[in-house]
Amino acid sequence: MNETKEFNIWRLCLWAGPVFMAIFIVFWGVMGHNIPPWNADLPAATIANWFRTDANVIRTGMVIAMTAAPLYLVWGVGIGRLMTRVVAKDSVLVELQVWGAGLTVIPVLVSTSFWLAGAYRPDALPDNILQLLYDMSWLLIDLGYFTTSVQLFAAGAAFLKDQRVTPLVPKWLAWYGIWVGFMFIAECLMPFFKTGAFARDGILNFWIEFSIWFVWCPTLTLYLLKAVRRVEQEEAGVVATRSGQRGQHTSQLGTV
Repeated sequence: MNETKEFNIWRLCLWAGPVFMAIFIVFWGVMGHNIPPWNADLPAATIANWFRTDANVIRTGMVIAMTAAPLYLVWGVGIGRLMTRVVAKDSVLVELQVWGAGLTVIPVLVSTSFWLAGAYRPDALPDNILQLLYDMSWLLIDLGYFTTSVQLFAAGAAFLKDQRVTPLVPKWLAWYGIWVGFMFIAECLMPFFKTGAFARDGILNFWIEFSIWFVWCPTLTLYLLKAVRRVEQEEAGVVATRSGQRGQHTSQLGTV
């Protein structure tokens, strides 16, 4: 019974990933005008007018996005539990994955707090300061990418070690996660471009970079939720086998 409850907690942790994603898309992305973001070449007055006109919408979106941000860490912990069924519980890969997920939360929290600060008293702030807050938010959330890359690399490397005939996570998905982690390096170009593919709203640095991660998260979650059931069955089989062996041994002793 205790083992069943533990596996159910794993499932809850894994569902935290898609829940975080859904909340983030709506409240950070849509309400925060971040899907897509404002073009960096726009005049400060345009950004400032948005802060002042939609202040309550931005406040609501950022408050809820900040509240939901730790769900990403919860998801990382759930991934870590499945990783312990592929590599050792004290493996550095498990720790790196959990730390990567946890540290990913920090740029999210801090950048959303900058957006929230701009919407807090926008009428009292000059246009260039509101523009600065918007720029700071995007610079942080994009350039903090490597914390997430650490998570992707560690998870991918661990699941590639799975020796099962049918791995808990397909090899292609493990490699895909590693590839996504490497692709994030393109974000380093964002501060040097205000327009074009490498700008914060560009085809590469926004549409491709964010899309490939948004594919990885729910796809990995789907396979891991199935994996929990498989691990549950594997461990139930081990317990049953051990119980049978103990019963047989006891019977043999009684016969003697």
